[in-house]
This record gives sequence, C-alpha cells and structure tokens, in this order.
Amino acid sequence: MRKFFWPKLGRGHLQVLTRRTRRISPRVLASRLLLSAFCLLPLFLLHPSSFAGAQTTAYAEISAPDASAFPKISALLDIYDASGQFVGGLEPSALAALEDGIPRRVQEVTEEPVGAQIVIGVNTGPALDVRDGQGVTRYQRIQQALGVWAQARPAEAGDNLSLVTIAGPLIARTTPEAWLASFAAFQPDFRATTPNIQSLALSLDAALASTPQVGMKRTILFITPHMEDPALEAALKTIGERALASRTRINIWLVDGEQYFEHPSALLFQSLATQTGGGFLTFSGREQLPDPETYFANLRRVYRLTYASSLTSSGEHTLSVEVNIGGVSISSAPQTFTLNVQPPNPILATLPAQLTRTAPPEDPYNAEFLVPEELQLEIVFDFPDGHPRAIVRTTFFVDGELVAENNTAPFDKFNWDLRGYTISGQHQLKVTATDSLGMTGESISLPITVTVVKPPTGITALLARYRFIIVWGIVGLAGLILLSILFGTRLRHSRRKRKTERKKFSDPLTQPVSAVVEPPTGGKKKPRRTRPDQVPDAAAWLIRLEPDGKPAASSPIPLPSPDITIGTDPVQAAVILDEPSIAPLHARIQQNLTGAGYLIFDQNSLAGTWVNYEPVTQEGHPLKHGDRVNFGHLSYRFELKEPPIISDPVITPADS
Repeated sequence: MRKFFWPKLGRGHLQVLTRRTRRISPRVLASRLLLSAFCLLPLFLLHPSSFAGAQTTAYAEISAPDASAFPKISALLDIYDASGQFVGGLEPSALAALEDGIPRRVQEVTEEPVGAQIVIGVNTGPALDVRDGQGVTRYQRIQQALGVWAQARPAEAGDNLSLVTIAGPLIARTTPEAWLASFAAFQPDFRATTPNIQSLALSLDAALASTPQVGMKRTILFITPHMEDPALEAALKTIGERALASRTRINIWLVDGEQYFEHPSALLFQSLATQTGGGFLTFSGREQLPDPETYFANLRRVYRLTYASSLTSSGEHTLSVEVNIGGVSISSAPQTFTLNVQPPNPILATLPAQLTRTAPPEDPYNAEFLVPEELQLEIVFDFPDGHPRAIVRTTFFVDGELVAENNTAPFDKFNWDLRGYTISGQHQLKVTATDSLGMTGESISLPITVTVVKPPTGITALLARYRFIIVWGIVGLAGLILLSILFGTRLRHSRRKRKTERKKFSDPLTQPVSAVVEPPTGGKKKPRRTRPDQVPDAAAWLIRLEPDGKPAASSPIPLPSPDITIGTDPVQAAVILDEPSIAPLHARIQQNLTGAGYLIFDQNSLAGTWVNYEPVTQEGHPLKHGDRVNFGHLSYRFELKEPPIISDPVITPADS
C-alpha cells in the first residue's frame, strides 16, 4: 500500500489556521499572503509527492475470482496507468493469470461498463450561502450543476448515489432520479451551521458500504468551505489512509472567497484529493463549474478475464494477474478464493439385474447361436462438486478385468459382448470416467446374473429343428409319385391311340400319291446333281418336293452326321418338320457302319414313313440316291453328294 504523506505545517500556518477571519486592509493581506507562501515553501520542497497525482505508479487490481463455471474461472480486472487513467484496449496476450503462482493462459478478456458508487458530501457553512450580483448563492449554482448531471445519468448505468451531510446520510445507495429529488429538497440554514470535517468521514463511510455489483469503484465529491479547525490535519490524514486502502477517490470542491484559496485548510484538502486520485477545484461563485462526470467517467470501465483452470484439489487457492504494458510488467495483489473440486462419478444407468441367453425364437433348437449377443450399457456422469466438465476417457470392467474402453466420443455407451458367456453365473460390472482435468472416478460395482438356457439335443431335437423341411420333403415326394402315375396313364393311352391311327395309314394304296411325269430322255441316263451353291456341305441331304414332284423353293435338309432324327419336338428331333402329320419323333436316318449307305427307320409314327411308296418299318429300309421319301404328307428326294456312276451297258455278241 502506498504511504500517505501529509505536509507538516509550521507555526505560522497554525497561527493562520486558528486565527479568526476578519476584514483586513489590502496591504496587510498582501503581506500575510507573502508570509504564507514563504512558510509553505519548505512543504513543497520536502514533500513533493503530496501534490502529485494520486496514482504516481500504475497498478492492477482484481476482484474476487468467480469459479461458478469451473473449470473456467473469471475475474474482474482494473488497470490504471501512473496518471490514474484506465488502460483500455488490452488483449489476452498482454495478460497472464497466476493460479497458485503458476501461469495460466488467459483465454478471453473483454471490457465491460460498470456503475460507480458515488457519494456527494456537503459540509455546510456560511460561505455556501454567499450570493452573487444576480442574487444566486454559491450553493444554488452547485445545486444546478449537480442537478443537470444527475438528470443526464441513465438508470441502467447502475450508479449508486448517496447524499451525506454533517447529520449523516440523507439518502444512501439509490438511483440518480431518487437522489436528485432528495438533493433538491435539501435546503439547510447555512449561516447557522459551522463546517465540520465529520461530514467527510461520514461520506467515506457511505462510500465504503458494500456495492451491489462486483467491480464497482467508489468515489466522493466533497463540497466544503475553508475550515478553522486545529484537528483538521490529523483527521484528514486518517481519512486519506482509509481512502487509499479502499482505492476510494476523493474529489473536493472548495467553495469560498478567493482570499481562502491559499488557506492552509485549502492546501490540506488539495493534498488529500491529489493523493487519493481525485480532483480539486476552488469556486467563488464567479467561475464556471465543470461537469462532475469528468471525475467519474474514468471509473465506469472494467475488464473481465477468463482462463481455464487446472486445479485438481479442493480448498483455498490464490489468483493474481500479471499485465504487460509497453514492456512494463504490473502485477496485482493475489486474491484468495475457495474451490470444491471432485472427480466425476459415472453411473451405470441401464443395467438389468438379470439377463437370459437362449436360442432365437425363429430357431429354438440352435445350440450354437444364442441371443442376445451383446448388451448396450449407458452411462450417466454426475459431478459431486457441481462443476460439469468434459469427459475424455471411459473404461468398462467385468469381474475386475478391463473389457472395453472409449478414448473418443461417445463416452457414455458401451456394447458388452456376450458371445463368450455360455455358462450361467453372476458377474460384477464397473465403469470409470476421466475428465478434462485428468481426474478419474469410478462407479460402484453392480451385480448382474447371466442365465444361459441351452436348447435340447438328440434325434428328437433334430427332427423338431428340421420338421418343416421334412414335412415339405414328404409332400414333394408324394406329389412326384402322383404325377408319375398320372403321366404314365396318359402315356399308355396316347400310345394306344397312335397305334390305332397308324393302322389307317398302313396301306399305301389308300394314300394320295401325286403322279410324276418324267420328261423323255434319250441316250444314257446320267445321275442328277444339285449345284453346290444350293445345298449345304454334307454327305447326303433331303430335297423337298412339291406335289407335282418338282423341287420346292425351300432349302435342302443336310444330313451331316451319321444319326439324324426327324420330328416336331425340338428335344427329340434334330430336324424339325412343321406339319400336323409329323410325330414328335417321326423317323431316324442312320449311316451304315461301313459308311457306304444310309438306312431310314420309322419311329412308330401315326402317319408313317414311306420310301418309293413302300412303308418303312422300325427295322429300317435302305436309301439309295434319288429315292422318294414321304414323312406323313411331306415328300422329299434323297440325294448323295457323290452318287454312284451308272456304267453304260455293254453289248456282248452272242456266240455263233
């Protein structure tokens, strides 16, 4: 704390201070003023700090830290330079929070408006009732200036105003509107009162009352005439020390005649104002009064700083702030605060008392697959200290063994894998949680009974498990047997019907036969060949004939393989003939084993197969180049790719 200096008044000062004021001649007044100046000269030389600004050094001060949002801690900071002016525009980088002496980075600092606790003290005396040429008293002019100021103060500014006289507070810690009404009603009899320094002591008491808002500064505007009190020096020294200790600024308006502006009491009042950081003004009634807000505006700003605490123990802790301004470091006095911090308390919120594992309902005889396979556990975090904070890790224990852990969010869920629990038994479950401060708390161990119900085994269980498959298999087999019976009956009926129909076509004389008129030919009869570009490449083929015996426009049917089947069924026949008289499998043409010729076989068709109008049986009929083959109502000519050459007849003369 800065020491409060007081000027030591000489004997001449005391004589002036105790002498009653009376009318004196100008010559005597001038000589006395010269004597006073000569006596006061040692005062200025010996105690220059008495008249310096109140804040000869810069200072920083913090309010009681607020740990209600722990681990974030905030505090209000006042920082004033050597001239007593509030230092604005601070950044977090210029601050360091010292938590129990350990530096912590300030995360945020904001400048906030704050109200002021203002006390207007009036030391009544005849000098305040002196009127000017217009008949207005000095006090009325002061009353007018303070009234204009009070009317301009908004209620939301949060100021606390008090009015104090020698009789004590007339109104205390109220709004500007209520204060103004009380001040306007205050009309004392100034000429019947004597100034008393007790009014300043009472004003300081009112200023030091508790403030409704943390961070509010205290200040006094003391209106007084000069005083003829031998105890003034000691009284002001005590008041000054109290004001400095509480950082209460005392502003003094000395209201009196000009001849008292150099009075020793005026010097003491000026020293008190400057040392407490306040202002000093002399007013005779002719000067222009300043706006009182110039004394108070500098007190309406405060910083709020916030930092992340790393405290992990309960009890009392200290916080101070170090401010770096232009390379100069300023430290505040440490403030003590109490903190209650405890580890988090995790709670298993959804744990059932018993759990049953059994085969699934859709497969009740499956002994290898039991449900449920897992159990989801939810955790609720409780903070006994009332300071919720982030969780950074949780672990899950079963019977004292670590089963799972969460190192990333979400931290409030665990999936307990139950697939390894195939025997009934009781287990103890517990979880732990670690918060952002590194403090770890654990839950109480909770029991859970896991009951494993295994399905029956053996042939009975096997039949029961696959009963649907067995039933459907039997039904399917019965259906196949029934279809086989029905199909066999129909097949026998179809064969009898085809046999009856085939008898109708057994006589070739009853079949329609187209007459073929062969053109006359002369000389030797040569085999007829089809052009190679008209038929596919094969050893033999069938050429379709019109009813008149001429080749049809359709493509020949090649016989490229040794065994060719003919009919209407694509499954049974290789050559498909689309005609109603053709059976699904009508005939078969095979090449001799020697490869020298072909045989045709009828396959029990209804319309029959004919070669040169002779019916073909199932035993087969040889085919020669140029034979006419009838399949039902369709006629073809069988041709070989290389027909045999017919030799010219040789005439041998008869023996004579």
